[in-house]
Amino acid sequence: MPDVPTHSPYDPAATRRWVERLGRFAAGDLTVAGFCAAEGVSESNFYLWRRRLGQPPTPASNRPTVVRLRVTPPHTPPTPIELVLPSGAALCFPPDARPELVVAVVRGVEGRPC
Repeated sequence: MPDVPTHSPYDPAATRRWVERLGRFAAGDLTVAGFCAAEGVSESNFYLWRRRLGQPPTPASNRPTVVRLRVTPPHTPPTPIELVLPSGAALCFPPDARPELVVAVVRGVEGRPC
């Protein structure tokens, strides 16, 4: 059926035709220009009816856009090691302190083996 502009968006027959037409467009892979040429309708009417019927806009390209992302965990500074001994003494060590150093210091402060 030829594209006959209608001044009223409430024409049920025209509305039904355009709902079906926009459904065919969404299901296909043509550009708006290619689809309108194949359907024998103007692009301006296509956009008018799509707006009237609340259809989503067409993408600029039918090719999906792929964006490569690299996810990295947030950088958090290492936490220092803090030991509070039963005597109340607090010992602070750098995060990369060797375990044998920590043991030696605790033994020396407490005066007994760990």
